[in-house]
Amino acid sequence: MAPYKAVPFVAGAPNAEVIGQTVMAFAENFQADEIAPLLPKHGFATIDPDKWYLHQQWMDVLKELSTLPNATSNFVAFGRSVVEKAILPPEMDSIPKALNALHAIHHLNLRNVPEEEGYRIKVLGDTHYLVYHNTPNPDDGIYGFIWGMCARFKKPDEIFSVHVVENPNPDEEPGTIFDVTWGPR
Repeated sequence: MAPYKAVPFVAGAPNAEVIGQTVMAFAENFQADEIAPLLPKHGFATIDPDKWYLHQQWMDVLKELSTLPNATSNFVAFGRSVVEKAILPPEMDSIPKALNALHAIHHLNLRNVPEEEGYRIKVLGDTHYLVYHNTPNPDDGIYGFIWGMCARFKKPDEIFSVHVVENPNPDEEPGTIFDVTWGPR
């Protein structure tokens, strides 16, 4: 059986849902004149942070936003800022713990999605991880999210790097790969 492969901007299941606080974090960090007309169009006239919304409705907003000229920078900015609003495990206090929690974080902020949807970590060394992103969310947003996690949970004397690398085996290990390194200044 082939491994689960997320399709960009397509919810992993028809009944998949996203928590409102994640939607709010995005809406608050995107240019208001760009996102404001799209929200009511896709069922987000008002956003309750504690309410669950159909994930496909949210994917439709993101897909439409992805067509705008400044989508890349907006998605990266969103990813960096959502770290402050996402539901995170309380024991998270370092880059390794943050990266290892990505899959759990995905499943805390979404429900009714395939268990395989999310993140896998490949440890290459104590301070060098590969993060496999296998969700329908845009890669630019995930880049910003991983960057934000590293910035939030690095030690004061640490620096870090996040960049996309080519996936040499997408059929067996689906997803975009983010190469993450960190260490002392």
